[in-house]
Amino acid sequence: MGYSKQDVDYSLYLVTDSTMLPQGTTLYSQVEAALRNGVTLVQLREKETDTKIFIEEALEVQKLCKQFKVPLIINDRIDVALAIDADGVHVGQDDMPIPMVRKLVGPQKIVGWSVGYPHEVDQLAKWGPGMVDYIGIGMVFPTSTKKNPKKLPMGPLGVSRILDTLEERDAHWCRTVAIGGLHPNNIERVLYQCTSMDGRRSVDGISVVSDIMAASDAGAAAANLRQILDKGRYSFLDFSLCDRSTDRETLLNVANHIITQVTESRPLVHHITNKVHQNFGANVTLALGSSPIMSEIKEEASDLANVPHAALLLNTGSVAPIDVLEAAIDAYNAHKRPIVFDPVGYSATATRRTLNDTLLSCGQFTCIKGNSGEILSLAGMAGKMKGVDAHECECGKEVLIQATRLVAFKFKTIAVCSGEFDFIADGTMKGAYSLSVGSKGIQAKDLPCVIVENGSIPIMGDITASGCSLGSTIACLLGGSGEEANVFDIVISAVALYKVAGKLASTRCQGSGTFHVQLIDALYQLFHANNPRSWSCNFEKLE
Repeated sequence: MGYSKQDVDYSLYLVTDSTMLPQGTTLYSQVEAALRNGVTLVQLREKETDTKIFIEEALEVQKLCKQFKVPLIINDRIDVALAIDADGVHVGQDDMPIPMVRKLVGPQKIVGWSVGYPHEVDQLAKWGPGMVDYIGIGMVFPTSTKKNPKKLPMGPLGVSRILDTLEERDAHWCRTVAIGGLHPNNIERVLYQCTSMDGRRSVDGISVVSDIMAASDAGAAAANLRQILDKGRYSFLDFSLCDRSTDRETLLNVANHIITQVTESRPLVHHITNKVHQNFGANVTLALGSSPIMSEIKEEASDLANVPHAALLLNTGSVAPIDVLEAAIDAYNAHKRPIVFDPVGYSATATRRTLNDTLLSCGQFTCIKGNSGEILSLAGMAGKMKGVDAHECECGKEVLIQATRLVAFKFKTIAVCSGEFDFIADGTMKGAYSLSVGSKGIQAKDLPCVIVENGSIPIMGDITASGCSLGSTIACLLGGSGEEANVFDIVISAVALYKVAGKLASTRCQGSGTFHVQLIDALYQLFHANNPRSWSCNFEKLE
C-alpha cells in the first residue's frame, strides 16, 4: 500500500457486480470509467465467479486502481486478497471473525465490516483501533443486490443511530460508508439527514453498485454521483431555508407578505388525511384562500405535485395504503414542493408506529407537526401514547422545547409541538450537508426555536380535528408562498394565525358545536383582513 490508511477517501465507494454489465461493456471498462470520474475506492465483489477467474479479474482491476491511486478492496475472499496483495478486505457478520481476518492480513491492510446494529458497534469498540478500519452501514433502503437480505432497511434514522453509537463509544478511528438502495434520487437526503446527535459525525461516504455497474455510460453516472457528494446542499424546496430575524415586528410584517402571496397564488393543498378531518380541513383550506383536494389515488400524485403552488398534508390518522403514501411523498419531493407531516397517534399502537417510522424513512418533510404526546414520542422522550390525542403532559415547557428541537434535528425539518404554548424549532440547517463532519458540532439544543402563546383555549381540545387543521393551515401558507419566502417564517406565521383564530372563536362560540363554525369564520376574517399587527399572540425567541 503506497499511502496511509488514515488518508483513504471513502466518499464514493464502488462495489462491483459483473451480472449487471450492459451490452458492450466489461468489468474493466466500467471500473475504468468510474475511476476517471470520481470513484475513490473499489471493492471487487463477484459472488458467482470461480477462484481462478476472480484472481485474473482482480489483477486487472488492481492495475487500474494503482494507476488512479485508489485502494482495491476484496469482498469476503481473504485468500484472493492475500494472493494479489490487495489493499484490503471487506467481510460481513457471517464471514470470518474480524480478529482472525486481522491476524491473516496484518496491520497495514484495510479491514471493512458490514454493520447494521448498535451492538455490533459495541463489539468493534471493544476490539479497539487495531481491528476494523471502516464499516459499511446498511442496508439503508431496499436493494436488489441483496437476494436474501437478513436485515430490514434501516433508513436514515437507523444510520444516525449507528453514528451515535460510534460517538458514544469514542470509536473515532472507524470510518463509515452508507450502503443499500442508494441512488441519485435519495443520496442527498441520506447525506443531509444522517448525523450523530452530537453534531460531530456524518457518514464518510456512500457505496453504490447498480448506478455505475449497470449504467450504459458509467463515466457520466460516476460524475453525477461525484457532483452530488461535492454539492453540499440539499435544495429539497423551491424556496429559502436561510436564517431570518424572528422578532415580533419582523414576524408580523412577514406574515402580512405571506398572506398576500397566498391570496394571489391560491395554492392547491393535497390532503391525505383522516376521515374525521376531511370536511373540516377542506373548509379551513377554503377559508384561507386555498383549494383543497382529498386524493388517495396513487397514479395522480405526480400530477398534483406538479401543480404550481401545490402542497401536501400527510396525516396518518386514518391509514391509507402504504404505496399511496410513499408515491405521494416521492412525487412532492421530486417536484420540490412542501410536505407537512402529521404523525397522528405516533406510538399509540405498534401498527401506527411502524407506519409512521416507514414514512419518515422514505422522504424529506418540510414540517412535522404533532401534539405533545406525538412530539415527545418522536423525540424518544415518552412511552406509549393513549390514543391519538395529546396526553396530559406534566413535564413542563423546557422538556417540550427539548423534544421539539430533537425532532427538528433528527429529521432536518421545521418541528411544531402544538398545545397551550406552541413550540416551533428550525432544524433545516439551511439545507447544508458535509461528509464526515456532521453538522459541525451544531446540536439540537442550538437550533432556533420560537414559542407562540395566546392564552389558554381549553375548548380547542373539545372538538375533533383541531390539531389536524393546524396542519392544513401550515400547508396553505407553505404552498402559497413565493421563492424568496423563508420556511421558518412561514410556519411561525401559520401557527400564529391559527392560534389567534382559535382564541377569537373561543370568545364567540356557545359551545363545542359552534366553535367549529366560529373557528372557520375567524380564520376567514383574519386571512382576508390581512392585518397581523392586530393579532393578539405573543412570540418568544429562545437563544
